[in-house]
Amino acid sequence: MLHLHLLLFLFLFISPSGLQADDDWGSAHNLLLKSDLNKDWFLLSRSNLATRRDNEQLFLGFTGVSLEYQIDKNWSARVGYRTARFRIGDDWRTEYRPMTELYYGDMHNGWRLTSRSRVELRFPDWRDDDVRLRQEFTATSPWKLTSLEMKPFLEEEIFYSTDNNWVEANWATVGLSYFPFKNTKFKIGYRHNRFRIRGNFTTRHTLVTGVNIFF
Repeated sequence: MLHLHLLLFLFLFISPSGLQADDDWGSAHNLLLKSDLNKDWFLLSRSNLATRRDNEQLFLGFTGVSLEYQIDKNWSARVGYRTARFRIGDDWRTEYRPMTELYYGDMHNGWRLTSRSRVELRFPDWRDDDVRLRQEFTATSPWKLTSLEMKPFLEEEIFYSTDNNWVEANWATVGLSYFPFKNTKFKIGYRHNRFRIRGNFTTRHTLVTGVNIFF
């Protein structure tokens, strides 16, 4: 029960305290597929669909593929490519995005801690090219809630645009994850998304879901 109370406290701390009348509401739904090529090499594919304007408008979709090499027990390196489609006004525009990542994962007192550092080369067809740096930290607790053994998790990701020389966005996420099947992980949570529009920060409150399937 203490663990559930802590999770509720974190949810209340991140979301309603920052609500404003003009804040947007949306959703983001992710699918990750990961396949072993051998003991050191892996193939990953991630796809996403996202909504905005109080969940009434689909405005983003992307898909991509990455090749991962396991350096040692904790560290791995990835190189990949992603194509993203953005709704701008009434038109859908395309961004091409090669990227590279360094990933770290370890256990500490039962907590699963990870760090992902990404460099994205962004080639949109409607504005200047950009290089974006993304740093994500996650912490998944050892607590198991309900008969589904759902584990609370926290995520923090910062986006930095080198072209504009500013923090472009910040995602703070709290949620639950569990394994409904041996090789399938499901995640659901709330994300407090602060991002820039024409240089000014705005907020979107986002329902996030994720399905990770491992082959």
